[in-house]
Amino acid sequence: MRPRSVVVGLNSRSLLGLLPNLRSHIYQNRPRRSLNLPSTRCLSSADAQVPPVMEDAFLNVFWGMFEILHNCGLSWAVAIPAGAVVIRGLVIMPWLQIPARKAQQQNAALIPLNYAYSMAIKHKCHRVFYDKGARVARDKAKLAMTKYGYQLRRRWRAERWRQMLPIAGFPVFIAVAEVIRRMAGCRSGLWGLIFGTGSSSSETSKVGGDAGAIQASDVPLDTLDAVAELKGTTSLPSPVPDSAVLSNWIEPSFATEGALWFPNLMLADPNMILPFLVSGLTMATLYRGSKPPGEGKEKPAGIILKRVLMTGALAIGPLTLQLPAGILLYWAASTMSAYLSHLYLDKFYPLVMPPRPCRRSVMYNPKPAQKAKR
Repeated sequence: MRPRSVVVGLNSRSLLGLLPNLRSHIYQNRPRRSLNLPSTRCLSSADAQVPPVMEDAFLNVFWGMFEILHNCGLSWAVAIPAGAVVIRGLVIMPWLQIPARKAQQQNAALIPLNYAYSMAIKHKCHRVFYDKGARVARDKAKLAMTKYGYQLRRRWRAERWRQMLPIAGFPVFIAVAEVIRRMAGCRSGLWGLIFGTGSSSSETSKVGGDAGAIQASDVPLDTLDAVAELKGTTSLPSPVPDSAVLSNWIEPSFATEGALWFPNLMLADPNMILPFLVSGLTMATLYRGSKPPGEGKEKPAGIILKRVLMTGALAIGPLTLQLPAGILLYWAASTMSAYLSHLYLDKFYPLVMPPRPCRRSVMYNPKPAQKAKR
């Protein structure tokens, strides 16, 4: 490794708010400085595309959480699962899962009242609009019952969107997985596929200068030297893969702070255990979370949806064989915490369904009893 005190082509986050032309001019004419900053993360050398500020601000929250856990003395093999538990306990459970379960409980408690009113409004609409036809009477009754059900759920804070709040935890999962992907140096991820960022073209290191161009073969070596100097070391750990995308997010200690059979969190699981472990945990979570409350039977639509989701969970193993072990470790920890959260909700916030209505028809105007014959 040749010594290098100055690296040309490194972006500075302080210039992100300026115009592109002005930022390029200031950057190219700025004084050269030594890369002796142990407290600074390795700066990106990609100047072709600057990631959006809002996206980085959102992802920096989760990156800071992982850095705090790691600075407390935890290795990355422990800090990543601990971060998944912290996110589940401080964000998803109190703000998404528990309010959704309370709304489901309230909605279940309103079923008898809704059913009783539906019978009354059905009888009233048939009595008023039956002269216009049976179909008109049914439509009027259905419209009135829908309106009453919406007003009832809104009054008691049991709207449909409150019951679907846990779906909002999926973007949080994607964001944390994207942070780990960037720290592991993986070239692409689901976040990049959705938002068009995080690709290899936007994060691949490029080195340029005023004196002249540098050969393409020297770029990875020079950038690795710069990363090593910024981290306060003479060189990066040897387990860092050559295919790692060097950016301002990469964490070289991922290569040495694994555990058990996956010592390198930047590479895929060599024994292929983590992908199928994630697949099994996902199937168990879906099976536990989709069980009908009480002894009720599951609807056909629910059975079909459950089978489709279980099939997708079964395909997770073969599809994630090449993912870094760090992402799979977070995925497994997040899925396990989701399974435990379902057990917690079933114990402390049980969903009890009310008794079923009587099946026989009840006459609204029963005929007077006939007098007994003498």
